[in-house]
Amino acid sequence: MNERKKAYLRLLPVFVLFAVLCIAAWLHKPQDTSLSERRPLAQFPEITVENVLEGDFMTDFEDYATDQFPLREPFRKLQSFLQFYLLGQKDVNDIYIAEGSAAKIEDALNEQWVQNSVAKLEKVFHEHFKDSGSKAYFAMIPDKGWYLAEKHGYPAMDHEKLLELVKNSADFAQWIELKDTLDITDYYTTDSHWRQECIGDTAQTLADAMGVEISQQYTENVAREDFSGVYAGQSALPLPAEPMIYLTSPVLEGASLYDYETNKTSGLYDLEELWGRDPYDLFLSGAAALQVIENPACETGRELVLFRDSFGSSMAPLLVPGYSKITLVDLRYLSSTILGNFVTGEGQDVLFLLSPGILNSANLIK
Repeated sequence: MNERKKAYLRLLPVFVLFAVLCIAAWLHKPQDTSLSERRPLAQFPEITVENVLEGDFMTDFEDYATDQFPLREPFRKLQSFLQFYLLGQKDVNDIYIAEGSAAKIEDALNEQWVQNSVAKLEKVFHEHFKDSGSKAYFAMIPDKGWYLAEKHGYPAMDHEKLLELVKNSADFAQWIELKDTLDITDYYTTDSHWRQECIGDTAQTLADAMGVEISQQYTENVAREDFSGVYAGQSALPLPAEPMIYLTSPVLEGASLYDYETNKTSGLYDLEELWGRDPYDLFLSGAAALQVIENPACETGRELVLFRDSFGSSMAPLLVPGYSKITLVDLRYLSSTILGNFVTGEGQDVLFLLSPGILNSANLIK
């Protein structure tokens, strides 16, 4: 056998593998979402003369081919494993691991964006609540980078500068400091969020500042033993799963949650979400523009309006014992211009409880 034939024989497995993958790609049924990455996947682009001539079709097709590639998930895991563990890359897909916990590299601090975000919140309070005698409170939720990034040599937002900037900008509200009530062990190791069973001190700090009494007597319930958070999926690294726990009590079990979008009333925890796209949606059924919690066990008549992001989903139940009613507003999904159609100032406590990623954004707050 001559050398040319030997070369062809050596290349034959490559050609066969390429042909098999091409055929599989065309026969593969496109998926709508990636459960591991918690994001929608690109779909086959529309073919039009304009798209083809301007080059948009090929750009969109590349995204589609990448997202819908057969065996994409095993290849992602293999690539991440090689990059992180064998090649010693410090992060994978902007996810790093420090002190046994996964975190995401943060965006740089943009002072103007932060000031604009706080100014929007101040306008909301003045337009809808101030004249009714409501009192405003402001608390910023530290993210995991606060405890890990700079300490372990990763790019970090200037947290002290951010804290000073928000405190000075939010002078319309009473400041509630939370960073000393938490440490990295209070967060899921594979996710961005805090653990509900670990934030009792933080809830107590909020309650004390607002002058309400809450209980620390809860029953811990294991929702899942094998929770893998968003950072596990985004990094595609073999991070160990961890338990997800939620807290109950007679008061919490007697409370109800009404969602304006779905027009449904339910309990504070949605166990069906544990097996959906994001198990963290167990708490208050996940992200929602406007929800109301009614607590018939509280006889004080006090009400709270909580402007929150996803962290507030697990915090709100712990504040329930102190209030007869809690209205939860997420200004990522509900424009402040129509807020008055649903929420009117009646002397409620008003708490702005948000994480840095929301405040350090140009347009997340509507």
